[in-house]
Amino acid sequence: MMRRLVFRLECYIERMVRPIFFTETLNSQWYCDTIVYPFIAQLKEDEIDKAYFQQDGSMAHTAHMSMALLDDVFADGIISKTIWPPRSLDLSPPVFFLWGAIKNSVYLNSHYTIDELKMAITEYIRNVDHVVLNVVFKNTVWRVNKCLETGRGHFEHYL
Repeated sequence: MMRRLVFRLECYIERMVRPIFFTETLNSQWYCDTIVYPFIAQLKEDEIDKAYFQQDGSMAHTAHMSMALLDDVFADGIISKTIWPPRSLDLSPPVFFLWGAIKNSVYLNSHYTIDELKMAITEYIRNVDHVVLNVVFKNTVWRVNKCLETGRGHFEHYL
């Protein structure tokens, strides 16, 4: 049975949480300890109540341990491989908005070290205005609705 994904337009995005850089091999324990728990700790109560947590189908993301933790916090607000079309880059705000915007901004200057590049990325994310985030969220809602209209099929021709 397919779960239907529903977005509410009255929701908004107030801020982005800091980027997390890592070079370790990702497993579910590391994912929970290093990414999920610290992320949840940064959220306000009303953010948790209204949040959708989107992740891809990585084995570390969808392992029982990871999904149980996310289910305890976000319940029906988890967007993962069971209700998300595979290879759905057009539905992922980091892919259709953030990575290109960061690249366009950060690469304007020459960053010679990994640490300088990480600082530039962090600074960019820190300064993204909530008005921009709301536009991105509304665009995400529009994209999800187009995907649902096509029965979770191709909708790129609408973009």
